[in-house]
Amino acid sequence: MRIDPKVAISPVTRDARETPAAKQADAAGSDASVVKLSAAGLTASAEAAASPTTTSRLQTIRAQLDKGNYPVDLDMLASRIVDDEVLRVGRP
Repeated sequence: MRIDPKVAISPVTRDARETPAAKQADAAGSDASVVKLSAAGLTASAEAAASPTTTSRLQTIRAQLDKGNYPVDLDMLASRIVDDEVLRVGRP
């Protein structure tokens, strides 16, 4: 790597450090930070929240985990982690 000695960098001052924080505070109140779901997103969100079988299944698994009665298949878990990594990266 080559470093150019002729590049001038302005010094960091207290004002320079406080300016981005002030911009973030202004942006937090603007409409730019509001997320709006599409109709498909709203439908999917409503279906996921309304599924009592998923909620009851998760509660059952949590209770079994707390008691130490839930068997974890480590080979299956490892294969799912690898499958997820392959899907995420996109390489076979």
